[in-house]
Parts: sequence; C-alpha cells; structure tokens
Amino acid sequence: MVPLLSFSLALADCVRASPCNFVVTGANGWLGKATLEMLRQALGPDFAKRVIALGSRSSKISFADGQTFPVQVLLEWQMPPNLPVIIFHYAFLTMDKVGSITTEEYIARNEAISSVVRAWIERGNVQGVVMPSAGAVYDYLQAKSRHAAALLYGQVKYNDEIAFTTACETSTTGLIIPRVFNLSGPYINKFDSYALASFIYQILNAKPLIIHARRPVLRSYYFIGDMIELCLQLLFQQATAKTECFDVAGEEIVEVGELAQRVAAVLTDHSPLPIQRLPLLNDVIEDRYIGNRKRIEALEMNVGIRPLALEEQIRATSRYIESAMRLTALK
Repeated sequence: MVPLLSFSLALADCVRASPCNFVVTGANGWLGKATLEMLRQALGPDFAKRVIALGSRSSKISFADGQTFPVQVLLEWQMPPNLPVIIFHYAFLTMDKVGSITTEEYIARNEAISSVVRAWIERGNVQGVVMPSAGAVYDYLQAKSRHAAALLYGQVKYNDEIAFTTACETSTTGLIIPRVFNLSGPYINKFDSYALASFIYQILNAKPLIIHARRPVLRSYYFIGDMIELCLQLLFQQATAKTECFDVAGEEIVEVGELAQRVAAVLTDHSPLPIQRLPLLNDVIEDRYIGNRKRIEALEMNVGIRPLALEEQIRATSRYIESAMRLTALK
C-alpha cells in the first residue's frame, strides 16, 4: 500500500539518524495524525519506541491502514529526564470552541496547555519545536477581524507565539512557527466545515455541489505533507537555534466557485456537475483568508521543496476521504 503521507527519502534518513525522540501534542487532530503518519513511515519498527502521542484524553488513534497508536494525556505526562526530543506542538483549543465556553475559560485552558509545554523547553531537553500558529493572528494584529471568534483565537495564538519564542530563545531551542491559513491532504477532518473537504465529500456521495457563500471567498491551499516536511527540514538545517515564522501560502489563489469546478474536474473526468449557488450579493466585502507567500517561497527554495499543485492536492485529499468513508462503512 502506497502511504498517503511520507517524508522525502533524505529527510526520513535524518529522522532515523537523529538522536531525538519525537513528541506530538494534539495527536487526535488533523496535524497531529498527519505528523504521526509521516513519522511512522520514516521510523518503521522503531516508531513506537521513539514517538509519544499526547492529547486531551487517553485514547487510540487510527491510521488510514487501520493500525492504531495510543495517545496519552498531555497534562499528566512527564517528560523523562535527559531525553532529547523534538516537539510538534499542536495542542490548542480551536476557533470553533470560542463561544461554547467563556472567554476567560478559553484563554485559561489554552494557557494551561502552553505552560506545560514551555516548562519542558525550559528544562533544556528539547532540541527543536514546530508550533503552528494561524492566519487569524492578523485579525488581531491588524484589528480587522473577520468575526469575533477569529479575533480572540488570533489574540491567543499570537500570545503563544511570543511566549514560545521567549522560552525557546532562552533555552537556545530552535522554533518553527508556520502561520496556517488553508491546508489540504490526508487526515483532514470536519468534512462539512472546510470548503475543499466539503466539495470532495459531496462528489464522493454523488450529491450536487452546494456553495452557501453569498460573497466572494478567496483561498490558497497548501499540502499538509509539504508543510510538515518544510518545518522539520528547517529545524534539522539550522546551524544555530533560532525562530522562523512564516505564512503558509499556496501558489494559487482560487474563489470557492472556481474551487468547486476544479474539484469536479479532477474527480469526475471533466463530466459536468451541477453547482448550486445563489447569486453573489452586491457591494459586499470579499472573504479573503490568504497568507503572504514571499517568505515561504524563499524557504521552499532553500530546502528544495516544490509544493504540490492544487489538482494533486485535490487528488490526495480525495484519496484519504474515500478511504475514511470505507473504514466508516466497515465499522
């Protein structure tokens, strides 16, 4: 079976040769599962010995091939002394939690997670950290909030950026902060929330494509495997510990109406599909959630990554959603 996600051969060699173990927080989420899959492919039989998966509760995650892996409770786990580790820190209460709890509780629960991980860094055993932030930090920094949830989410994410930068610089630990906007690829979740996943899911279920947005919605997609590869390569290539922060931005900008057409073209051999969308409203501000590509383009060139084209991102995402649907049907 061809893996849905894997590191490049050179980076996989570096992972195996590294003296570090790997800690993945937020293991039950999209980024967590994708990272664990890539580490699993690289480490093979040593995966269980060298990787720790942490989440909000004790559980097991399932990979696309049906294999499972235990997840320990982040707030209860104790880092062994003198164990060099690289941390992929994804644990964070997501934007959809805003409004379901009070603002004070949202901030406090995220700070509780953040402080535990920063304490690991301060002990001096952490060799590098990958900690994604979000494009929503610009809602906070530029005071141009798309909505109240994005403003609070962006504020807490930005505060985490500052706190982790300080902790890592004090401990001379490398830190990579990709500010995520729109991703694609295996282990995508919330099929009804993300436009790309929603379109693919509708087509795989032989349903007409429905777009609810009444204003232009502009997006730019980046393959999750390319982002994780880039972040880990940057950590391994650092001559000295430093912080690198950049927007995760794809090469193409598409409006969701065009995205629906592109998905249909890829998945139906260009057979026409009905796309249902009410006319766009007049004089409305477009919904533009797109990062600045200048820095990530330079970093890609530096490490030799050519990001996956949109059509290939659609195919890779579709393969995963189709496999997830099959596994669900077998249960």
